[in-house]
Amino acid sequence: MRVLLIILLTGYCLAGHGQGGQRERNVRIDSFLRQVVARTEKFSDSIGWYADQALEVSKKEGYNHGIALSLACKAAYTVYYLNDFILAEQQARQSLDWFGRTNNKDFITVAWYDLGFAVFAQSRFDEAIGYLQRAQAFAREAGDSANVIHSLSLIGCSYRESGNYEKAFEISRRCLQMAADNHYPGILEAEYFELAALFIQIEDYPNAAKTFHMGMQLDQPKGFSPWSALVYAELLGHQHQLDSARYYYDHFDSAGSTPAMLRTFLISKGEFLARQGQYLAAMPYFDKSLVYQRQFNDRNQLMRCLKDMALACQQLNRVPDAFRYARESLAIAGQFKARQFIRDNCHILFTLYDAQGRTDSAYAYYRRYMVMKDSVNNEQLKGKFASWSFEQQISMLHKEKELQEVCLREEMLTKKILIGGLVILLLFTFIFSRVILLKRKNEAQRRQQVENELEIQRLEGERAKSALQQRAKELEVQALRSQMNPHFIFNCLNAINRFILGHETEAASDYLTKFSRLMRMTMNHSRHALITLAEELEVLRLYLDMEKLRFKNAFDYRIQTEEDMETGDLYIPPLLLQPFVENAIWHGLMQKQERGELSITLRVAGNILTCIIRDNGIGRKKAGLLKSKSAEKHKSMGLRITAERLALMTGRDGSGHSFTIEDLYDGEGRPAGTQVFLTITIHEN
Repeated sequence: MRVLLIILLTGYCLAGHGQGGQRERNVRIDSFLRQVVARTEKFSDSIGWYADQALEVSKKEGYNHGIALSLACKAAYTVYYLNDFILAEQQARQSLDWFGRTNNKDFITVAWYDLGFAVFAQSRFDEAIGYLQRAQAFAREAGDSANVIHSLSLIGCSYRESGNYEKAFEISRRCLQMAADNHYPGILEAEYFELAALFIQIEDYPNAAKTFHMGMQLDQPKGFSPWSALVYAELLGHQHQLDSARYYYDHFDSAGSTPAMLRTFLISKGEFLARQGQYLAAMPYFDKSLVYQRQFNDRNQLMRCLKDMALACQQLNRVPDAFRYARESLAIAGQFKARQFIRDNCHILFTLYDAQGRTDSAYAYYRRYMVMKDSVNNEQLKGKFASWSFEQQISMLHKEKELQEVCLREEMLTKKILIGGLVILLLFTFIFSRVILLKRKNEAQRRQQVENELEIQRLEGERAKSALQQRAKELEVQALRSQMNPHFIFNCLNAINRFILGHETEAASDYLTKFSRLMRMTMNHSRHALITLAEELEVLRLYLDMEKLRFKNAFDYRIQTEEDMETGDLYIPPLLLQPFVENAIWHGLMQKQERGELSITLRVAGNILTCIIRDNGIGRKKAGLLKSKSAEKHKSMGLRITAERLALMTGRDGSGHSFTIEDLYDGEGRPAGTQVFLTITIHEN
């Protein structure tokens, strides 16, 4: 076949000299390159050789489009069979450079897709998405729906590997719909496998198995491709079906596999053994896989392999190696914001440092691990919500498909009855007509039944959404009411009573005036979802003046904002700062013998307001020893409900609301107060 194609290509060019020139020879080169592209789309391992021949002839003829397309085919071969992603990126960029020298943009989609794939494999996900969107746009312009789906599918993989599962599910749904609408069974099967991998990523193994079987259209798959068999083996391992998983691993043809398949098999088999506690047996697989990952610079798999090796070395008590692998994996993950790998490696380093008694380092990695864990869990939760919606849509699609099949079967049966009735005897026309009417009535009833089921599912989804929204409102109201709790009001009235009994009428009057203003402003603000930062600071200053007056000026406070901050134009949810300030006074400064200091610093970066609340009180540890019954209740009501409120607002609109509390120490390690770091999403007027 190779000889035939190269003879054909040479014949095309020679014939062009005798029939009229350069243009005709270029047309013949394009015809040959279309055959090369066709082999590329079928993943033939001979495309590299064909692309080299086409490139050589195109350079001799000075044909820019031929050079560009030949380089694109070489990049495809380098991606799929050599797995050298750095070289593939260079070839794809060279191809695009040559495409820029010609007005003929035919098959430029191949170059953009190759570049996107090579960059994706190097974990540069945002950059890969941009290139793949260009590939998708050119494919759509050319009417190439298959490559539109391929490009969109790889965009979904980029979101999946970067931890954005919600977006990945949305794209997977679109790919499945497009493949079904365009009647691409091969692409549809591949998209089901990608969806199964996405379910595995969010640890939803039952749905992963269900989706995998939908792709294979078999309850017990038998004739798998090597890649499908490997995915299925991993799925069985996660479901603890160890014997079945081992069967597929043992029947994998490692000798006849491409480097891409072999390196993936090695890491998959190693993870299978590690999950069973066989870390010593897993290490040779990881070592061999690591050689391939470093050679081809596939950072996605490199992070995965290094993390697995760090965990195995930790279990085998090879502590220096565990540190080395975990740090290297964490460095790559941090560079490309792969949150799930940052989480896993921080946990490994935390446990390693903790085992050595290095508490400072252990605590630093533990904090980072908890932040990443919450972030990944949040994305997984979003993904599971998206997958639930996705499953409803898939169910609807299947019901619609079943309805169409029922209609088709009924129509075919009706036609057969009509033809049979006419052939047998015209006397039975009335009877046959009656049968037809009955069949159509049944069909309408079935259709109505399916539509009713779909409507019920839709109403159930809306009811669940309404319940979540109602819960959000209830928590917000509860949080607002807790800010001025009966404990605070009781203390204020006691303070006024002490002023009166002590004949401090002027102080009592001043305190009562401030108290009434604070109550009125609190009630006014509780009716609004957002207030200005200036209004929030006014309430805070009024509250601090009251507390300062009540405690005989036992502390000083200062509120600092940036010079160019327009507090009247920035909107935030009301009464978010007061619980943290109150906690600092009651649990830190009130217990201090010396004069206390409280500072509140506000900064704005983009749409994020950062608030740092710092006191020089006795610290949380000593406050815990001296806590009173009323103070403990006050803390649990204020901070707990505020934390729930921030978490709910973050889950509802994706805003960046969060807070952390840390203890401060002086140079000799003694408690020196606490610091709250609070971030709030702001809204401009």
